[in-house]
Amino acid sequence: MIKEENLLKKSSSGFTMIELIIVIATMAIFGALTAEILSNATKVYSSSLDKQQFISEARSSFFKIAREISWQKSFDGFTESTNKKIVINTGEEDLISYEIRSTNNILHSNNQINTELLTNKINYNNSEYSYLNSENNQLDIQTQSHQITLINLKIDFTDGDHSIVFNSDVIPY
Repeated sequence: MIKEENLLKKSSSGFTMIELIIVIATMAIFGALTAEILSNATKVYSSSLDKQQFISEARSSFFKIAREISWQKSFDGFTESTNKKIVINTGEEDLISYEIRSTNNILHSNNQINTELLTNKINYNNSEYSYLNSENNQLDIQTQSHQITLINLKIDFTDGDHSIVFNSDVIPY
C-alpha cells in the first residue's frame, strides 16, 4: 500500500506558485504593451482623421470661391471688390461675395442667403485676391477693373498644427 500511495503522489503533478506568478507577470507585461500600442494607433488615426477633415474643408471652400468667380459676367461687377473681398456679378441680378475677414474667416453672401460662414480656418494676413491684366501685372481694382483678365486667389488655411496654402488663377467668364 505504501508503494501505491507514493506512485499516486508522484504521478499527480501541477503548477507551482512560482510558475503561476511568472505566467501572470508575463501576461501583464504583454497586456500593457498591447494597450500602449492600441492607444498610439488610436491617436494616430484620430490625428489623421482631423487632418483629412481640415484638408477637405479647405479644398471645398477654395474651389467654391474659384468656381463662382468664373461666373463673373461683367467687369463692372468688380468695382466693389478689394484684395480681401470679391464681389461677383453673375449677370442675372445675382451678386455673390466672399470676404476674407480679420477674424480669420471667410463670409459668403448672395441675394438668396444673407450671410453665412464659409470657413473659420484661414490666416488673414496671408490670404488675398489679386486682379491681373493680360500681362499679369497687378491692377488697381477701383480704377482699372475693365482691364482684368485674371484673378489670383491665395488663401492660407490654418487650424492648430495643420496649415495649407491654395493659390490659383481664375479667368472670369
